[in-house]
Amino acid sequence: MSKPTNSELASIFDSAAREYDDVTSSYAVARRRDILISWARGDCLEVGAGTGEVASALVKAGHHVVATDISPKMVEEIRKKLNIEAAACDAEKLPFQDASFDTVVGAEMIYYLDHPEKFVAEAHRVLKPGGRLLLSSANSTTKFYHKVRTLLRKMGFYRMYFDDSICDFFSERRLKTLLLHNNFKVVTVRKIIVVPFGAFDRLNKFLEKTPLKHFGIFILVLAEK
Repeated sequence: MSKPTNSELASIFDSAAREYDDVTSSYAVARRRDILISWARGDCLEVGAGTGEVASALVKAGHHVVATDISPKMVEEIRKKLNIEAAACDAEKLPFQDASFDTVVGAEMIYYLDHPEKFVAEAHRVLKPGGRLLLSSANSTTKFYHKVRTLLRKMGFYRMYFDDSICDFFSERRLKTLLLHNNFKVVTVRKIIVVPFGAFDRLNKFLEKTPLKHFGIFILVLAEK
């Protein structure tokens, strides 16, 4: 199956907006969210915000937040949850002035894009000097998880993921190269969640301190302009 275009993704996520929170792993969302929140500074823009889980946490942490998503229906879900500015737009064409934000967050969205480098360039443009770009992506080294997810669903593990057919994930090297080519400095990289179940949280946090962290399902990157 070919990768959907940005415009096709808008329709895919429109159709999933109301049920999206029910088919994603609350454990994985929480682990990624908490790390991203700890890295955020000042005025924040979340791009590809989905239903607003990260944006909501940013607001609770005291940040001024603007949220965008390519799906108008996802933006509707954000507005139901939060009294913040939220807009439907393409991540590769952000409708904001230069140097508008202290932090740009892109959680689990970069591997969906037609041209990820355009989003990174746009993030650099809208960030203030010294601003932070925070990214999370499924890890390319764990594609075998993608192959077994259908089986897990048949076994009754429904809150695992949104089944969007995407499996062209990013490696640490690819993310770093993308950021460096767009004039970002990579500050921190973390790989998390080796075992994809909340019951194994303690084990995961131990494994993430060992070389087995490279089998983590997610990569999180903090970069600075």
